[in-house]
Amino acid sequence: MKAVMYGAGNIGRGFIAERFYLSGYHTTFIDVNEDVVNALNEAGKYPIYVTRGTEYVPAWVENVDAVSGRNEATVVKTIADADILATALGVNVLPFVAPLIAKAISARKASSGRALNILICENMIGSNEYLRGLVEPHIPAQDKAFFEENIGFVCVSVGRTVPPTPEEFKQKYPLAVCAEPYNELPVDAAGFRPVNCDMPPIKGLVPFSPFAFFIERKLLIHNMGHALMTYVAYQKGYNYIFEAACDGEIKYILTRALLESARALARRHGAPLDDTMQFVEDLMVRFENKLLVDSLDRVGRDPKRKLSATDRLVGAFNMVREQGGVPAHIAVGIAAGYLFDLESDAAAAEISAYTAANGIEKALEKYSGITAEADVAMIKTFYDLFRAKAPFSTFVETLATLKDTH
Repeated sequence: MKAVMYGAGNIGRGFIAERFYLSGYHTTFIDVNEDVVNALNEAGKYPIYVTRGTEYVPAWVENVDAVSGRNEATVVKTIADADILATALGVNVLPFVAPLIAKAISARKASSGRALNILICENMIGSNEYLRGLVEPHIPAQDKAFFEENIGFVCVSVGRTVPPTPEEFKQKYPLAVCAEPYNELPVDAAGFRPVNCDMPPIKGLVPFSPFAFFIERKLLIHNMGHALMTYVAYQKGYNYIFEAACDGEIKYILTRALLESARALARRHGAPLDDTMQFVEDLMVRFENKLLVDSLDRVGRDPKRKLSATDRLVGAFNMVREQGGVPAHIAVGIAAGYLFDLESDAAAAEISAYTAANGIEKALEKYSGITAEADVAMIKTFYDLFRAKAPFSTFVETLATLKDTH
């Protein structure tokens, strides 16, 4: 069996290709980084250092090679011959690869006529419709019917954390990646083609429909909690996620924010609340993993996107409001996000400078689409407390008041 992994970054190497290897696939990576392509072809394998308690346990991913993403003919042929394709490129890169995917689909129709399912491992709600919309305009009229019936665009919820690899491992094995043990891979069962086809034999695959619950669970609980910790921890001078997760004051805010979002998500989808709470409990343990040396600058980067109306923090805030709750603890994370002024991040510098110059009210409208008076007032309260460097007890008292009066 042949799998193609479009993107040889942390998620591609550190999670998806591992699933393929353990399931018996030969995996070909496509990437524009020639050094990575050459290294994969030379070694034919690489280690994943999986955190187990207080130690790293190396697990090898073998049976791999790579082709250059700059070689159009090779990319087209590689995809055309594959049994399954996955992308882990970043949403901003998808428009550049969509024409090549379209050419591969036409080549596939002309050669084998086999169906192809594309696992879209991108952190975006609606990634299936987005990529489909990018590819479809490049499909010739004579291939449209084949495209509609045989090409599946499958949403994937990638929950495994794959942080930057420690230098000591990279020096020994340049292709090495570091990851947590979590290996569940939820996918949208409705996205596969042909309709009612058998699921691909991939270990850890969890087909589910309707899939919106899993996508939102990842974005509005996992990613929301990650971002909240980061932005609050930045105000306390920390550098890493595990430091934030082990700080009792931050954990107080984090736990209640996760509960706010979890209850709202379960209500929105009619999902079992106990299952959603179990996900939160497991997540708290994963956040505390000291071996995942995950930096705040990586997790918090690009607050313009992460504070936008449908993304993690504000998306969770709006969902809790929609379900009749009071997202006061999530509001703390939003307020801290507007103070994330990391100099090396242009988006962070822009949003924090605009907020300082124009006020949190205008910033919330501009970047988050938040205009309701009560919502603005709630977030402004915490923004002002952060700026005044108020003690934690003041945050707790304010939160209690907001919960009592709303």
